Amino acid sequence: MDDNTVEAGNTARRLGIYRRLARFPVIRHSYARKFAYAAFVGAQVPLLVFILLLLVEPPNPSNIYPLVVALGLACLAGFLGTLSLVRDLLVPVELTAEALQAFLNHKRLPDLPTTYRDAAGRLMEGTQYTLAQLDETIRRLEGISSTDVLTGIYNRRAGEQRLAEDVARAERYGETFEFAFIDMNRFKEINDSLGHAAGDACIRHVAQKLTGSIRAGDWAARWGGDEFVVALHRNNVPGKTFERIVGAISTAPCVLDDGREVALAVSAGVATYRIGQGVAGFVADADRAMYSAKELSRQNGRSNICHFAEPTPVAPAA
Repeated sequence: MDDNTVEAGNTARRLGIYRRLARFPVIRHSYARKFAYAAFVGAQVPLLVFILLLLVEPPNPSNIYPLVVALGLACLAGFLGTLSLVRDLLVPVELTAEALQAFLNHKRLPDLPTTYRDAAGRLMEGTQYTLAQLDETIRRLEGISSTDVLTGIYNRRAGEQRLAEDVARAERYGETFEFAFIDMNRFKEINDSLGHAAGDACIRHVAQKLTGSIRAGDWAARWGGDEFVVALHRNNVPGKTFERIVGAISTAPCVLDDGREVALAVSAGVATYRIGQGVAGFVADADRAMYSAKELSRQNGRSNICHFAEPTPVAPAA
């Protein structure tokens, strides 16, 4: 039995008295009348029973004291019964408060009943509807906050979060993975000569090639401007994968809306995570490798990939 089924059963049990009172037509649609009913049962029923007894069998003066004691006990029992009924009638308010608290603390949507028409029922129905709408809005905003508007892939904020999670996992399990900066070559010239719309089209083109060249579990993000990042996990031949990514970008020109083709080239800097270096050191390795690739691209005008090589310690002179 899952948690939702257990919670639904618990909610139904707690609403037992409220649900039974809702069957009476006179008080079905009024929360105040339900409380009036509870007060009547607790305060008036014992008195009515006592009066009925007096009418059926008038007491002797000598027997009046036991009857008075019985009336007092009946009134006390009625008072306690009223407290119990009021507590049960307040369950819808308690469930609503608990639902709000659970949503605020755990983002858990409630399953409040929405079929009752009195004030408490409308409160539960309104809370259920409001929280469902709020949850949908929050999810939509979270999607927007983690997605790059132009390309539809992760933005830098989401990329940094994924990278931090990947590094933490690598440290925990002693694993390693590859991370690369990929920067478009001569992007400013594209913007200046063809316009920003053409530049945007080229950025979208690169993003499509990136996402089409990686496997499930790997991820890509737009880091900013014309710069992207890619993370590869459990890849036996990461070098080949990055060659395939760069090749897909370099060999397939971006076709603009007016039919013109723009040949693209990129510079990629790849680093392999070393246990203990942390996010900052890892990013710095990939960044240095990318700038080495950019320097090669300035020299040969093509796409280039450079892999970060950890400096070899120099033995001290004898």
